[in-house]
Amino acid sequence: MSALLFFDIDGTLLTLDDRHYIPDSAKDALRQARKNGHKLFINTGRVKTAIDRELLEFGFDGLVCGCGTYVEYEGRELLHHRIPDQVCREYADFLEKAGFQTVFEGKDRLFVEGDYRTEPFLVFIYEYFSNNSDYPIERPGHPDFRFDKFTAIRMPDSDMDAFHEVFDNGFTMLPHTDRIYEMVPRGFSKATGMQFLLEQLGESADDCFAFGDSVNDMEMLRFAGHAVAMGNAPEEVCRIVEYRTTEVMEDGLKNALLHYGLI
Repeated sequence: MSALLFFDIDGTLLTLDDRHYIPDSAKDALRQARKNGHKLFINTGRVKTAIDRELLEFGFDGLVCGCGTYVEYEGRELLHHRIPDQVCREYADFLEKAGFQTVFEGKDRLFVEGDYRTEPFLVFIYEYFSNNSDYPIERPGHPDFRFDKFTAIRMPDSDMDAFHEVFDNGFTMLPHTDRIYEMVPRGFSKATGMQFLLEQLGESADDCFAFGDSVNDMEMLRFAGHAVAMGNAPEEVCRIVEYRTTEVMEDGLKNALLHYGLI
């Protein structure tokens, strides 16, 4: 029987070191899985424009991006949840006044408000994604400014009380550190994106395999019929999965696909 395989990116498809590459063993395993009739999907918190070109060109059957705010199958857009343009502008103005530095994440473009020369997270965003996106990173003043989700960076003078008052009802906060918060419109997640895609395809979660390595993968892992944690995953992730494979650089995907007889 054919299965649907959903893969996180960082630490699952790509290594976590500075090289950010897909190991050859993973490439070979994914190609064999497709040859065996299985369908391959990326399921990521990244918006589409932030997905590495190497991954987009590899030949996945579909994409679940932006924590479920965008779904694509065989190159066709099935879902795109957009925050209204005027609301995007109001949020951006508030975040600037409240003392946050922010990465605004749209399907087609990233926008940054902050000092990308000294703030480490923004330095990484510029260095990594400037060479990896079809469009340059812009400021919120750009005429095409719009976004689907955002990541806020708390600074020493940031007004956290106002932040919670504005965003707690409409967004889910996914903390990456004690000062970096990924903010996703409430009601959307990697799991809801999977569910929507399966409904469109008439498929069951029982036939799905999900592969991830971090806490923000847990909803996806719980939703799938079969869940795999990469070798570097924390214990709270490993406790909810069927199988823990090795790390991505240690043939993790190949070993997992072999374990389940998918290749």
